[in-house]
Amino acid sequence: MNFFKTQQNPHAPVHIIVVEISDKTQHTDGWVSRNDFKTFEQAEEVANAASDFEGVDYMATDSGAYCSPRYDVIRTPEVVDPVSYCFNGDYYPCGYIKTISKTMKKITTTTGKTFYRKGKTGCWLANGTWSMVEGHIEQRNPMF
Repeated sequence: MNFFKTQQNPHAPVHIIVVEISDKTQHTDGWVSRNDFKTFEQAEEVANAASDFEGVDYMATDSGAYCSPRYDVIRTPEVVDPVSYCFNGDYYPCGYIKTISKTMKKITTTTGKTFYRKGKTGCWLANGTWSMVEGHIEQRNPMF
């Protein structure tokens, strides 16, 4: 989970600016995370501010009305990022991201595996089951 330290921006048209990003839990004033976003627009505003701050693209996600927390901000997958696919605790490397559609709906890897994004979620699936995850991971669920 990402945490974003935000400040009000005195200059229009941007309402907030991000001044720090952390993957460590933050509970002090000014820090926000997916637990604080009440609307998709609010998550988008933080994603845009984080992109401006870090120079890396971030995107807002919406997991749907039945998920909590519903809205989140994630780093946008990029071409040449290493990825793996997983299901039920089993992880298999599948190369690097080769192509990403303009709408972010379709990601193809260098091994030929294609992942599709469902709605505005932060999850890309192959064959409706296998989730794309960041990094090269080779491990099996020890429960089996």
